[in-house]
Amino acid sequence: MVQTSMAGTMTMLTDAPWMAQAVQALALELRLHHAPTAEHSHRLAAHARVVADSMRLDPLAATEVELVAVLHDVGKLAVDRHILDWPGPLDEGQRERMRRHTIEGEELLAGIAGLQHLAPAVRATHEAWDGSGYPDGLAGDDIPLTARIVTVVDAFDAMTSERAYRKPLPRHEALRRLRAGAGMQFDPRVVETIVHAFWHGASMRACPSCPRSRSPHAGWMPQCVVSSSSRRSRRASTR
Repeated sequence: MVQTSMAGTMTMLTDAPWMAQAVQALALELRLHHAPTAEHSHRLAAHARVVADSMRLDPLAATEVELVAVLHDVGKLAVDRHILDWPGPLDEGQRERMRRHTIEGEELLAGIAGLQHLAPAVRATHEAWDGSGYPDGLAGDDIPLTARIVTVVDAFDAMTSERAYRKPLPRHEALRRLRAGAGMQFDPRVVETIVHAFWHGASMRACPSCPRSRSPHAGWMPQCVVSSSSRRSRRASTR
Protein backbone atom coordinates (compact mmCIF):
# COMPACT_ATOMS: atom_id res chain seq x y z
CA MET A 1 0.00 0.00 0.00
CA VAL A 2 2.79 2.41 0.94
CA GLN A 3 4.77 1.74 -2.23
CA THR A 4 1.67 2.26 -4.38
CA SER A 5 0.84 5.45 -2.53
CA MET A 6 4.30 6.93 -2.93
CA ALA A 7 4.51 5.87 -6.56
CA GLY A 8 1.29 7.76 -7.21
CA THR A 9 2.62 10.81 -5.43
CA MET A 10 5.83 10.83 -7.42
CA THR A 11 3.80 10.50 -10.61
CA MET A 12 1.86 13.63 -9.64
CA LEU A 13 5.19 15.43 -9.20
CA THR A 14 6.38 14.78 -12.75
CA ASP A 15 5.72 18.43 -13.56
CA ALA A 16 8.08 19.35 -10.71
CA PRO A 17 10.97 16.88 -11.06
CA TRP A 18 13.21 18.85 -8.72
CA MET A 19 10.63 18.41 -5.96
CA ALA A 20 10.38 14.66 -6.53
CA GLN A 21 14.16 14.36 -6.51
CA ALA A 22 14.45 16.39 -3.31
CA VAL A 23 11.78 14.30 -1.53
CA GLN A 24 13.38 11.04 -2.65
CA ALA A 25 16.83 12.23 -1.59
CA LEU A 26 15.62 13.23 1.88
CA ALA A 27 13.71 9.96 2.29
CA LEU A 28 16.84 8.00 1.35
CA GLU A 29 19.02 10.04 3.71
CA LEU A 30 16.56 9.40 6.54
CA ARG A 31 16.55 5.65 5.74
CA LEU A 32 20.35 5.58 5.90
CA HIS A 33 20.32 7.49 9.19
CA HIS A 34 17.55 5.48 10.88
CA ALA A 35 15.61 2.90 8.89
CA PRO A 36 12.73 2.45 11.39
CA THR A 37 11.95 6.19 11.24
CA ALA A 38 11.96 6.12 7.43
CA GLU A 39 9.69 3.08 7.37
CA HIS A 40 7.33 4.77 9.82
CA SER A 41 7.23 7.86 7.59
CA HIS A 42 6.34 5.83 4.52
CA ARG A 43 3.55 4.01 6.36
CA LEU A 44 2.28 7.42 7.40
CA ALA A 45 2.18 8.51 3.77
CA ALA A 46 -0.26 5.72 2.97
CA HIS A 47 -2.41 6.35 6.05
CA ALA A 48 -2.42 10.10 5.47
CA ARG A 49 -3.49 9.69 1.86
CA VAL A 50 -6.44 7.54 2.92
CA VAL A 51 -7.54 10.20 5.40
CA ALA A 52 -7.01 13.08 2.95
CA ASP A 53 -9.03 11.31 0.26
CA SER A 54 -11.74 10.42 2.79
CA MET A 55 -11.96 14.12 3.71
CA ARG A 56 -12.36 14.85 -0.03
CA LEU A 57 -9.38 17.16 -0.23
CA ASP A 58 -8.48 18.16 -3.75
CA PRO A 59 -5.64 16.13 -5.34
CA LEU A 60 -2.97 18.78 -4.80
CA ALA A 61 -3.91 19.20 -1.14
CA ALA A 62 -3.99 15.43 -0.66
CA THR A 63 -0.54 15.15 -2.21
CA GLU A 64 0.74 17.84 0.14
CA VAL A 65 -0.60 15.85 3.09
CA GLU A 66 1.22 12.78 1.80
CA LEU A 67 4.49 14.67 1.34
CA VAL A 68 4.33 16.18 4.82
CA ALA A 69 3.76 12.66 6.17
CA VAL A 70 6.88 11.44 4.37
CA LEU A 71 8.94 14.39 5.62
CA HIS A 72 7.44 15.02 9.06
CA ASP A 73 10.39 13.38 10.83
CA VAL A 74 13.14 14.64 8.54
CA GLY A 75 14.44 16.79 11.40
CA LYS A 76 15.47 13.55 13.13
CA LEU A 77 18.44 13.51 10.79
CA ALA A 78 19.94 15.82 13.44
CA VAL A 79 19.06 13.47 16.33
CA ASP A 80 21.63 10.88 17.39
CA ARG A 81 20.64 7.33 16.62
CA HIS A 82 21.22 6.23 20.21
CA ILE A 83 18.35 8.53 21.24
CA LEU A 84 16.11 7.30 18.41
CA ASP A 85 16.80 3.70 19.52
CA TRP A 86 16.53 4.37 23.27
CA PRO A 87 14.78 1.29 24.76
CA GLY A 88 12.79 3.10 27.44
CA PRO A 89 11.32 6.46 28.42
CA LEU A 90 13.53 9.39 27.48
CA ASP A 91 15.05 11.55 30.19
CA GLU A 92 14.42 15.29 30.23
CA GLY A 93 17.49 16.14 28.16
CA GLN A 94 16.68 13.49 25.56
CA ARG A 95 13.07 14.67 25.37
CA GLU A 96 14.15 18.25 24.79
CA ARG A 97 16.57 17.10 22.09
CA MET A 98 13.84 15.04 20.42
CA ARG A 99 11.31 17.88 20.58
CA ARG A 100 13.58 20.08 18.47
CA HIS A 101 13.21 17.80 15.46
CA THR A 102 10.11 19.63 14.20
CA ILE A 103 11.98 22.95 14.20
CA GLU A 104 15.00 21.39 12.53
CA GLY A 105 12.75 19.77 9.94
CA GLU A 106 11.17 23.14 9.18
CA GLU A 107 14.57 24.81 8.87
CA LEU A 108 15.83 22.08 6.54
CA LEU A 109 12.81 22.27 4.21
CA ALA A 110 12.82 26.07 4.24
CA GLY A 111 16.20 25.95 2.54
CA ILE A 112 15.22 23.55 -0.27
CA ALA A 113 13.71 25.00 -3.45
CA GLY A 114 10.24 23.61 -4.07
CA LEU A 115 9.73 22.30 -0.55
CA GLN A 116 9.52 25.55 1.41
CA HIS A 117 5.72 25.48 1.41
CA LEU A 118 5.79 22.21 3.38
CA ALA A 119 7.97 23.64 6.17
CA PRO A 120 5.21 25.23 8.36
CA ALA A 121 3.17 22.02 8.41
CA VAL A 122 6.22 19.90 9.28
CA ARG A 123 6.94 22.29 12.17
CA ALA A 124 3.36 21.89 13.42
CA THR A 125 3.06 18.08 13.39
CA HIS A 126 3.38 17.87 17.19
CA GLU A 127 0.95 20.66 17.98
CA ALA A 128 -2.26 19.67 19.80
CA TRP A 129 -5.86 20.71 19.17
CA ASP A 130 -6.13 22.14 22.71
CA GLY A 131 -2.90 24.13 22.47
CA SER A 132 -0.82 21.83 24.67
CA GLY A 133 1.55 20.69 21.93
CA TYR A 134 4.88 21.99 20.70
CA PRO A 135 6.86 23.92 19.55
CA ASP A 136 4.52 26.93 19.37
CA GLY A 137 1.46 25.96 21.39
CA LEU A 138 -0.88 26.44 18.43
CA ALA A 139 -4.49 25.38 18.89
CA GLY A 140 -7.52 24.44 16.78
CA ASP A 141 -7.69 25.82 13.27
CA ASP A 142 -4.47 27.78 13.80
CA ILE A 143 -2.70 24.46 13.20
CA PRO A 144 -2.46 23.74 9.46
CA LEU A 145 -4.96 21.06 8.41
CA THR A 146 -2.12 19.10 6.80
CA ALA A 147 -0.33 18.94 10.15
CA ARG A 148 -3.54 17.99 11.99
CA ILE A 149 -4.02 15.01 9.68
CA VAL A 150 -0.41 13.89 10.03
CA THR A 151 -0.58 14.24 13.82
CA VAL A 152 -3.48 11.78 14.01
CA VAL A 153 -2.02 9.19 11.64
CA ASP A 154 1.36 9.57 13.37
CA ALA A 155 -0.21 8.65 16.69
CA PHE A 156 -2.13 5.75 15.11
CA ASP A 157 1.00 4.29 13.50
CA ALA A 158 3.08 4.81 16.64
CA MET A 159 0.52 2.96 18.74
CA THR A 160 0.08 0.05 16.31
CA SER A 161 3.79 -0.47 15.53
CA GLU A 162 6.33 -2.30 17.62
CA ARG A 163 8.82 0.01 19.29
CA ALA A 164 11.99 -0.69 21.24
CA TYR A 165 10.21 0.41 24.42
CA ARG A 166 6.81 -1.33 23.99
CA LYS A 167 4.69 -3.78 22.03
CA PRO A 168 2.11 -2.62 19.46
CA LEU A 169 -1.48 -2.01 20.47
CA PRO A 170 -4.34 -3.72 18.62
CA ARG A 171 -5.88 -1.53 15.96
CA HIS A 172 -9.20 -1.24 17.80
CA GLU A 173 -7.45 -0.01 20.97
CA ALA A 174 -5.44 2.56 19.01
CA LEU A 175 -8.65 3.86 17.43
CA ARG A 176 -10.28 4.01 20.86
CA ARG A 177 -7.41 6.10 22.18
CA LEU A 178 -7.61 8.45 19.21
CA ARG A 179 -11.31 8.86 19.94
CA ALA A 180 -10.52 9.54 23.60
CA GLY A 181 -8.07 12.25 22.58
CA ALA A 182 -10.38 13.98 20.11
CA GLY A 183 -10.93 17.60 21.07
CA MET A 184 -7.82 17.57 23.25
CA GLN A 185 -4.76 16.20 21.50
CA PHE A 186 -6.44 15.69 18.12
CA ASP A 187 -8.74 17.46 15.66
CA PRO A 188 -12.13 15.74 16.19
CA ARG A 189 -13.01 15.83 12.48
CA VAL A 190 -9.76 14.12 11.52
CA VAL A 191 -10.27 11.49 14.22
CA GLU A 192 -13.78 10.71 12.99
CA THR A 193 -12.43 10.39 9.47
CA ILE A 194 -9.68 7.93 10.40
CA VAL A 195 -12.04 5.92 12.59
CA HIS A 196 -14.54 5.48 9.75
CA ALA A 197 -11.85 4.97 7.11
CA PHE A 198 -10.00 2.28 9.08
CA TRP A 199 -13.00 0.70 10.81
CA HIS A 200 -14.20 -1.31 7.83
CA GLY A 201 -10.72 -2.63 7.20
CA ALA A 202 -10.39 -3.99 10.74
CA SER A 203 -11.66 -7.25 12.18
CA MET A 204 -13.10 -6.17 15.51
CA ARG A 205 -15.90 -7.21 17.76
CA ALA A 206 -18.63 -4.84 18.83
CA CYS A 207 -18.25 -3.24 22.22
CA PRO A 208 -20.18 -5.37 24.76
CA SER A 209 -20.92 -2.34 26.93
CA CYS A 210 -22.40 -0.17 24.16
CA PRO A 211 -26.18 -0.55 23.69
CA ARG A 212 -25.84 0.51 20.07
CA SER A 213 -23.51 -2.39 19.28
CA ARG A 214 -25.26 -5.06 17.24
CA SER A 215 -22.58 -6.14 14.78
CA PRO A 216 -18.92 -5.42 14.03
CA HIS A 217 -19.93 -2.74 11.49
CA ALA A 218 -22.42 -1.13 13.87
CA GLY A 219 -20.00 -1.37 16.76
CA TRP A 220 -18.61 0.77 19.46
CA MET A 221 -15.93 2.75 17.66
CA PRO A 222 -17.90 4.96 15.26
CA GLN A 223 -21.03 5.28 17.38
CA CYS A 224 -20.54 5.04 21.11
CA VAL A 225 -19.60 7.98 23.30
CA VAL A 226 -16.23 7.60 24.97
CA SER A 227 -16.65 7.52 28.73
CA SER A 228 -15.26 10.25 30.93
CA SER A 229 -12.76 7.79 32.39
CA SER A 230 -11.54 6.95 28.90
CA ARG A 231 -11.16 10.63 28.08
CA ARG A 232 -8.80 10.92 31.01
CA SER A 233 -6.55 8.19 29.61
CA ARG A 234 -2.94 9.05 28.88
CA ARG A 235 -2.03 10.93 25.73
CA ALA A 236 -1.01 8.96 22.68
CA SER A 237 2.77 8.88 22.69
CA THR A 238 4.87 9.63 19.63
CA ARG A 239 8.54 10.48 19.42
